[in-house]
Order: sequence, then C-alpha cells, then structure tokens
Amino acid sequence: MNEPLLPFRPLTIDDYDLVRNMQTGIQDDYVLHIFPDLIQSKTQALFGWFDKNRLVSIAGYSIFPGGYAMLGRLRSDIRFRENGHATSLLAYIIDMLIHTSSVNWIGANTNIHNYRARKVLKKLHLDELTTLYSFPVKANTIIKGKEGEIWTKITSLTDKRKLIKQLKIENALHVYPFECYYPMPYSDALLTDEELAHSTFYLNPTNDRFMIIKNDQKREWFAHVKYFWNDHFEQAGFWNTINHHVNHDGLHPRPWFDFSKEGVANIPNIKLFDVSDGWILYGKWINVQL
Repeated sequence: MNEPLLPFRPLTIDDYDLVRNMQTGIQDDYVLHIFPDLIQSKTQALFGWFDKNRLVSIAGYSIFPGGYAMLGRLRSDIRFRENGHATSLLAYIIDMLIHTSSVNWIGANTNIHNYRARKVLKKLHLDELTTLYSFPVKANTIIKGKEGEIWTKITSLTDKRKLIKQLKIENALHVYPFECYYPMPYSDALLTDEELAHSTFYLNPTNDRFMIIKNDQKREWFAHVKYFWNDHFEQAGFWNTINHHVNHDGLHPRPWFDFSKEGVANIPNIKLFDVSDGWILYGKWINVQL
C-alpha cells in the first residue's frame, strides 16, 4: 500500500517564483536575496509546505560546528495562516534533525513580541533559554566610556581557549553569540580552531574581563562584540579598545552588541544604539551535551 504523499519537501531553485509570490507581509524579505545560496548550501536547507501548486509556508535550518542546528526563515502566506502549517512543517524538520546523528542541539531565535512564532516553538517542546537584546551602535557614532588603556590583544589559540573556558562558570548572557542573530549554548565543540583564529580577543589590564570581536556581514559589515558581563560602561578602556579595533579595520564595521536585560538597564544613553525588540532563544539538547 502506498504511503500518502507529504505536503512538504525541500525547496529547489525552481521554486523561487513560488517563494516570491507568497503574501507574507514582509517588506524586502532578505530570504529572496539569498535564496540561491540557501538552496545550494551544504550547511543550510529550506523546506516548503505546498497546497497543490501554491506555497503556503516555508522554514529551514542552518548547521553550525559542534552539531548545532538553528531553525529559521519561517514564513507563512497570510491567506493560509491559522491552519497549523508552520507548526507541522517545523515538526517535520525537527524530527528529521533528531534522527541525524551529527546533530546534538536544535534551537530557534525569535523576537519577544512575535507571539505567533513563540506559540509555535512552545508547541514543538523547545525550551525558553535566554533573552538577548541585539543593538548595533548607530552609524557614525563613537561611544566614549570609562577612560583607560587599550586592552591586550591575545593571539595564542591556547590562551584564547583558556579564556573562553571561563564561560562555563561566569556568563551573564548564558549563551555564546556565535553570529549576529545566532546565539547558542556554549560548548568547546562550537568554537573550532578556525573560528578562534578569525576572532580577535582582548584581555583587560586586571585579567578578569575579556572581549571577542569578529566581523559579521548582515547586509552591512558589523564588528560583533562578544562580551559576557553587564559592566560595559564601568570597565576602563573597554570602549577605547573597541574604537581602536574598528578604526584599524579596513571594512569600517559598526560595533554590534548582545546585551542581557541587566546589561540594557546599565546603558547610560540608549539613544547611542539602534534599538529593536529583544530576542528569545529556544532550544533543546537531543544527544550528549558537548
């Protein structure tokens, strides 16, 4: 007896027009700009729910080092919402990832006020892990904090690994912001030697604080600052170091920060940042935690 044909499948380059014709309410959707790359990528995938010849919902995932799978790109045609398509599609993807031996963790990141997506993620039994506020410094803005000497650059991979192991003990963010919009629970496996080699570490003069800066392109270039305490404006030389780093980068990236709720409360002038809705990270370990 033949099994019933599933309404969802991986998308191909031939599905571009179907994606473009979805009525999602999203203006200038970036998925349309990167669609060919998503389809051809070895670490990303995109699936669609079809109603005959119409595409009613899409979703996908990205794979990161250490077996991390981050769900995303969830969109539904407004003409077909409230039919459970998004939940069923994500459930199918999650089931597929659970049965993939190389995947150890599954997660998703969504805005605090995206109640529709949050409801879906709770139905899929993903746990709420942490809330972050991702704020880039406003364009052409230089932030001056507590004066102090520029922090020491750390270049040795061994020394870098010694520093990040502290995150198992002390981490106000409760996660590692791997990329802009992609925070994940910290593990040694997440940060490969290649990742560390492309990340710039700075250690403060009292050896009790460090920051990591790595460039990340999200339409424009950002200097993604990874800092794991809430005292951005209390640490001498913190902002001097960031300004020095950016000034010597030929890409001239804008600094980008992931703040905890307490970190946001400590910002003396919020108008210095491009403020947006906070993000809630959901996820669960499906194999041995690394």
